[in-house]
Amino acid sequence: MSIVHVENLKENMILADDVRDLNERLLLAKDLKIQPKHIRILKMWGITEVNVTIDEPDYEEIAIKRIDPESLERIEESTKYLFRHVDLEHPAMKELFRLSVLLKSQSDIQKTDNKNLVANAEDSKEKLIADLRNNIAYQEIKLPEIPSTVFELNEVIANPLASADDIAQVVNKSPSLAAILLKIVNSSVYAFPTKIDTIPRAVTIIGTQEISGLALGISAISIFKDIPKDMIDMNLFLKHSLACGIISRVLCAYKNITQTELLFVSGLLHDIGRLILYKYYPEQAKEILRRSASSKELLHQEEKIGLGCKHTDIGRDLLKKWKIPFSIENNVFYHHNPSDADNRTHATIVHLADIIVHSLEIGTSGERFVPNFDHKAFDSLGLSPSCFDSVIRLAMHQFDAIESFFK
Repeated sequence: MSIVHVENLKENMILADDVRDLNERLLLAKDLKIQPKHIRILKMWGITEVNVTIDEPDYEEIAIKRIDPESLERIEESTKYLFRHVDLEHPAMKELFRLSVLLKSQSDIQKTDNKNLVANAEDSKEKLIADLRNNIAYQEIKLPEIPSTVFELNEVIANPLASADDIAQVVNKSPSLAAILLKIVNSSVYAFPTKIDTIPRAVTIIGTQEISGLALGISAISIFKDIPKDMIDMNLFLKHSLACGIISRVLCAYKNITQTELLFVSGLLHDIGRLILYKYYPEQAKEILRRSASSKELLHQEEKIGLGCKHTDIGRDLLKKWKIPFSIENNVFYHHNPSDADNRTHATIVHLADIIVHSLEIGTSGERFVPNFDHKAFDSLGLSPSCFDSVIRLAMHQFDAIESFFK
């Protein structure tokens, strides 16, 4: 038997259990052979997954058709190393491991080579600062000022009488930002039947908070585009951040959470504190990267040991300074320990998205492993691991649709 998401049901699969609605009314009986009309019934009644009597597909059998056994074995071993800090006995991590091996063996996911970061880090001789947060607060290096576009957007949004035209006037001050926003809203991410050709219309259709959130995320990341490549490849960093934002957005849809763009921005900005380290303390950051590579410990744990704080602390300080909405700040700060968050559901979604992106090795933020998994937070989320396959494939479709807009 296997739990299968409705989107993955195939004709002639056989139900292992009765399917009932919320009022316990029988919809489909056990042993029924699934036909297209049955799938429509399940969707109509909001049933997201069912138990079917099929043998769970063996990813090794699927993958071996594409690659030789030795290559498959290498993928499995490298993936186990990648997952060294999580419990692979947990159903969610077990399923994510399976999908990671499967997708890599099918070449659907391109692995990012992280070796150059370690090579650069090995040359660092900089002495670490015991408490980097205090150094940022009281020394010459200060957190960057809020982008003028974001500041003006915050002002407009705070005004209850502000119109779509008011927001458009701010966005249109940056032609490149306006162009990116219009490309995104006209992409397959939103799939509107007609073209949206103006920012006011985009605001009216998608929403004030959503458009301002997208503008905020894009503007914030752009501040760090000049970080030297020998420190971090910003194209790869952006890939990692963008994929995390998109997967956060897709997971929202699966949980029927309406604030999808808020979660998109949270995912996009989740590692912004690490960019502060890379931009203003490059030698220190290289030393932390070297220590993580040598100890095989998680990067944020080495940050805490060597610097007295983590990138999540620095990220929260930056977002506070910029007066970014508390909900985004909360998600960024707690994305490694969502159980402690004020809004556990939102923080857990970003946490899970970050883990998924690391498991697929899309881009890099400097971390070499799948981060620690907060199983208590995940269990409280009420999300079945059976949805991971659909989430990843949908997210990758959206990622391919908008990645080029950010280059």
